[in-house]
Amino acid sequence: MKKTLTLSLLVLLLTGCTAVPANKDSLTTQLDGPLAQLQLDTRQLQLRLERLTEDKTCQQDNQCQVIGVGARPCGGPDQYLIYSTLNTDEKMLSYTNERYQKLKKQQNEKLGLMSTCQMLMPPVSACVAQKCVIGQPAS
Repeated sequence: MKKTLTLSLLVLLLTGCTAVPANKDSLTTQLDGPLAQLQLDTRQLQLRLERLTEDKTCQQDNQCQVIGVGARPCGGPDQYLIYSTLNTDEKMLSYTNERYQKLKKQQNEKLGLMSTCQMLMPPVSACVAQKCVIGQPAS
């Protein structure tokens, strides 16, 4: 009885040590390598863009601007961010956005993403209650 129990326990322990199959799914392998780093870098730049544009304090409409960020697979930005020129380092915003767009294009290509190719119209910005806000799209 004791031998049977010991043998059963040994078999259970050994089956838990089987090797992982060599043929992993290629997408999983890609997500563990360069593609994962690309996605991480893209997300970090997106967060930096959001931080750079988070203070939307303004005194007049001309201090409120809109910037197209990212890249759609068919071209053009994938979104617009509003910012206040009063409190935004526009050179850093532009530089960060250029890097972000470059990485988004690479990400779109590597993932084989497609879109409807519908171009997003830039929205109108305004200073309302001393805060930059987005209005209706320009016509």
